Amino acid sequence: MLTVGKKMVAVLMIGCAAITAVPPVDAETPSEAQLERLMQMASQTPDRPDHDYVSNSLQAMLQQSQDLKLSREQIDKIRTITDQYDRTRRDRETAYKRSEMDALKLIHDNRSSLFSIETAVQKADQEHSKLRMAGIKALREARDVLGPEQYGDWRQSHAASQLAEGSPHQERGEQYDRESSGSGRMAPH
Repeated sequence: MLTVGKKMVAVLMIGCAAITAVPPVDAETPSEAQLERLMQMASQTPDRPDHDYVSNSLQAMLQQSQDLKLSREQIDKIRTITDQYDRTRRDRETAYKRSEMDALKLIHDNRSSLFSIETAVQKADQEHSKLRMAGIKALREARDVLGPEQYGDWRQSHAASQLAEGSPHQERGEQYDRESSGSGRMAPH
C-alpha cells in the first residue's frame, strides 16, 4: 500500500511528467478536462483498500449476524454505525478529492509558490488522515458492540475469508500473518 507521502510523490511525478511532456504554450492553468484526467490517473493508484476494508468489515458483521448470535439491538447499533460511516466516508472522500484537485491546480500553475503547493499537499494529507480515522473509529465502535466471544468469532471468520480471497493483504504484496489475527488489529493501517 502506498503511504500518503508516497502517493503525493506519485502525484507530483505525474504532474511533472505532464508538465514536461506538454510544450509550454502559455503560463495559464490547465483546463478542467486536463486536471480531471490527471486526477483520474492519480486516483488509480492502489492506496485505498483500507476504506473498502472498513465497509466490507461492517457488512460482514451484519451478514454474519446469525452465526455470531447477535441480538436485534446489536444489529441495529451496527447498522447505525455503518450508515454513519457511509455518510462520513462520502463527505471525507469529497473533501479529500477536492483538496487533491486544489493541489494539482497549484502544481500546474507556474505562478504558484512552493509554499502554497506544500500547504495544499499537507491539507490533502490531513483530509486523507481524517478519512482513515473515520474508518478506524467506525470499526472500533462496531467492535465494542460485540461481546468478546462474538468479536473473536467474527475476527476469525473474517480473517479466514480474507486469506481465502487473498485481499487486501496480498493486493498490497503482503502475506497474511496468522499470528496477528488475534492481536486486535482491525484495519490495514
